[in-house]
Amino acid sequence: MINIAHIHPMLVHFPIVLFLSAVGLQGLVLLRRGDLTANGCIANTALAALLLAALAAVVTASFGDMALDHAVALGFPKPPMEIHADLGFSTMWFLLVLSAFHLLARWRRWSLAGGRGWLLLLVALAGVVLLIVTAYHGGELVYHYGVNVDAVKP
Repeated sequence: MINIAHIHPMLVHFPIVLFLSAVGLQGLVLLRRGDLTANGCIANTALAALLLAALAAVVTASFGDMALDHAVALGFPKPPMEIHADLGFSTMWFLLVLSAFHLLARWRRWSLAGGRGWLLLLVALAGVVLLIVTAYHGGELVYHYGVNVDAVKP
């Protein structure tokens, strides 16, 4: 039988790495005075990483919700897990909206170069902050409370 509590910790790294890669690649495109909606190798790779990050976030948040239920059933404290879950779903929605905007901009052929591109990168960097806060709270669950890696402490 597959244990959800063991799957979620493996999944969490995909949206993190993919989103950070997307933001880094977007920064590279803009530093080279490019357009985020251009059909170039780096811009395409950045968009693909962003889309994959959003998809991975949906899967990760879904498994995280199941892992939360499992941890509560084992007796771990629910309030800190709910904070992390709320942040995780906020991060997921942020990535979905950001991805949808990038797809819309590309489809409508809106230029995301210069000031518009940098503004969008600034928004993405705000998402990185959200991602880091979410990851911090997830780390607290594991390293402070031992959620789904340790026995429940009375």
